[in-house]
Amino acid sequence: MKRRNWRLIYTAGFLYFSSGLWTVAQSSPSPQLLSCPAAQLSFALDDENGYFDGMSHSGTLLVLRNLGPKTCTIPARPVLGFEDASHHPLPISLEVPRGMHPGPVIPSVAIPVGAEVTSELRWVSSDAFGANNSISPAFITLSIGGDSLRLKFTGQLFGPGGTQPTYSATPFNRDPVYTPSNP
Repeated sequence: MKRRNWRLIYTAGFLYFSSGLWTVAQSSPSPQLLSCPAAQLSFALDDENGYFDGMSHSGTLLVLRNLGPKTCTIPARPVLGFEDASHHPLPISLEVPRGMHPGPVIPSVAIPVGAEVTSELRWVSSDAFGANNSISPAFITLSIGGDSLRLKFTGQLFGPGGTQPTYSATPFNRDPVYTPSNP
């Protein structure tokens, strides 16, 4: 047989085999996890005994625990807000790394019953810019669906003159690595 014919047979076989796998992959149902309702989660901050404190930076660990009866999911990227003592929003924004706009799509994170997920939150905590541009929020909020979880916040965030202070946050990850117990 000519070389061209082998290529056609090989290509046709590959397409046939691939389409068969595609059909099998599409027809096998996967369990659909529900989004976590805010009432099912506990929200805490943990400074990890000063782990995040540096010369001009500070931070905390955001900790979410699933208190509900079933595994559920949350968006991997935390949606945070900062408020004053009267619960008015403050002009503090997420620092978007260069080349990350709009950024990669990150799948939701599943939280088994009793498990925790964490995100590292960091900010500039001293006047490293020399602009005396600081905000001291009284509360931090975490948006979950249409609800928000709120905690007292004691940090002070600084930014360059003429701009709002920013923070960075890592995507949520399971912490510690969750292993289901055997009943």
